[in-house]
Amino acid sequence: MARHIQIVLSKPATPAREAEYNDWYDRQHIPDLFTLPGFVSAQRYRIAEPFTGRIPWSYMVLYEMEAADLGEVLTELVNSHGDGRIAVSDVLDPETLTALVFSPRTAFAGQPGHRRQLFAALSKPAEGREDDFNAWYDGQHVPDVTSIPGIFGAERFALSMPFLDPLGGGQNYLALYDVDSDDLAVLASAVKAAARSGRTVMSDAIDLKALTAFFLEPVGPLRLA
Repeated sequence: MARHIQIVLSKPATPAREAEYNDWYDRQHIPDLFTLPGFVSAQRYRIAEPFTGRIPWSYMVLYEMEAADLGEVLTELVNSHGDGRIAVSDVLDPETLTALVFSPRTAFAGQPGHRRQLFAALSKPAEGREDDFNAWYDGQHVPDVTSIPGIFGAERFALSMPFLDPLGGGQNYLALYDVDSDDLAVLASAVKAAARSGRTVMSDAIDLKALTAFFLEPVGPLRLA
């Protein structure tokens, strides 16, 4: 069975419905998804510190999936929404609801056991520079970022399917960094300072206009199917 992940980025339909949104997610939606084959865990996060790019969402769910055939799992996911087994509530803002399915590109690099929070970066290569982009990301960027105190490791993923992508960002790579920080705003400033000073070496192989990144804090415990 191969491992995959799905990230779902969303926000309540209105600020007044946030409590209803959280209750629906915890009591209805995640249990419903766990009835489907392939879903093995779910962790909800709050976007605690925007970093760069357009970030209209306020929450993210990270689902772990295991599947011999990812296509079959995703077909069942689509069918379950179509036949009503999985209900999408009007408590969600439909204009920004984003769901992207990724498969691992690299193994975790760094010190395990420090995932108090996450730093997520969605990105894509500059036109015609995918090989250069990946070589820089794996060989330069991940080591540079994980050398910053408070960031302990990272795993990179490649897009398998843009299940829902209403904003059309086109980001086909995801990096998830394990973070342990008492102050995410201070850590975000340190990451930006490292880039400005050149301690984090940037590359023209990345499309910086498409880069979207944000820091996340967990909402509730990890849930297992």
